[in-house]
Amino acid sequence: MTKLDDINANIRILLDDSAATRFSDNLLGLALAQAIEEINQRVPRILSAEHTVTLAGRDQTLPALSGCRYIISVNMLLEDGSSRDLEPETCFTYILNEGTPTLHFFGSNIPAVGERFIVLYCAGYTIEGLGGETITTLPVELENALIEGSAARACILRAGSLAEGYGRRSEESARLMEIGRRWERNFERALNGLKTLQEFGFPPGFPLDRWDGVRR
Repeated sequence: MTKLDDINANIRILLDDSAATRFSDNLLGLALAQAIEEINQRVPRILSAEHTVTLAGRDQTLPALSGCRYIISVNMLLEDGSSRDLEPETCFTYILNEGTPTLHFFGSNIPAVGERFIVLYCAGYTIEGLGGETITTLPVELENALIEGSAARACILRAGSLAEGYGRRSEESARLMEIGRRWERNFERALNGLKTLQEFGFPPGFPLDRWDGVRR
């Protein structure tokens, strides 16, 4: 299973900076964070969890969904084994508190003890060693994209710092910017190739592409 050290080593190989003389660990960490956030936005990690009501009421906190970024759908499991889709904003809404959602139900939809729900939601990918994570959930097919995206952001960040620094090393800054843009194009192609059409309705604010009003 890929760990943070493996990812960083491969990024530095791509940057031709195995000795870490040009790209600091802090800069590399920032670049990696930007790239993985882009992946989270564009190729979301979709999970599902079952919630059993233990305390009746309109508000239901879902601790099993720790790390939730947004909820896609909620289905009520019925006694006959079937399920019923609950319409967002009509049947329920939700709030997030540090990644843990609480559902609030409207109208006659008041969950009773023993009722069960299946919640489809999105969470961020994790890499062992990054931010204290103990497991890697980033799929293997996204690793190369993450490495190229991180290298691209590292070059662009360093190009910006050189342009603003003493002596204005414009030639090196321009060269790094061009390299960064080339890897950024590779990153973009990889995400477009890996992105699959989702069957769920996109929640408010979900970016259909990188130019679609992404709030950063």
